[in-house]
Amino acid sequence: MNRKPLPTSESCFICGEENPHGLRARFYAEDEWTVLPVQPDPHLCGYSGVVHGGVVAAMLDECMGWAAARAIGRMCVTAELTVRYLRRTPAGVPLEVRARCERASRLLAFTQAVLVDDKGTVYARASGKFMPLSKEETLQIDDGMRYRGDELRVFDPLRCPHQPPDTEQSPTPTGYDLRKTD
Repeated sequence: MNRKPLPTSESCFICGEENPHGLRARFYAEDEWTVLPVQPDPHLCGYSGVVHGGVVAAMLDECMGWAAARAIGRMCVTAELTVRYLRRTPAGVPLEVRARCERASRLLAFTQAVLVDDKGTVYARASGKFMPLSKEETLQIDDGMRYRGDELRVFDPLRCPHQPPDTEQSPTPTGYDLRKTD
């Protein structure tokens, strides 16, 4: 397993290290997967001990957004998001969102994601469609991202067009069946 961190954003609800109300989590590229290890705090609950459904949707959405960005080589915005909640998501336990791009064109990326715990219990599944931003918009956002030196530089080919993309995606998807409904 080859896991490489993705850059963070200062104020993002999911990865914003300076956002005291967010998750302050970190995205990783792991072969064809984009991975988000999280342990949601109690302040993110709707009911005591149960992570709010909107927070679950945001985790799935952001992880699929990075999967789409890795596939297309541009930052993306959500065009459509479908979440299937299978179980109440517990707070205070290690969880992981795993997302990948199923197919992409230069206009749209189709993604799938799953939220699981370390035992493989599936809490939610999602699918999404993402639209890429322009080269200029992507580079403007990337300029505001926080890089420490070891992050995957997804958007460097936009700066150096003759450089091959550093997407670290495997052509053969493996692992979770993202379409299974449990």
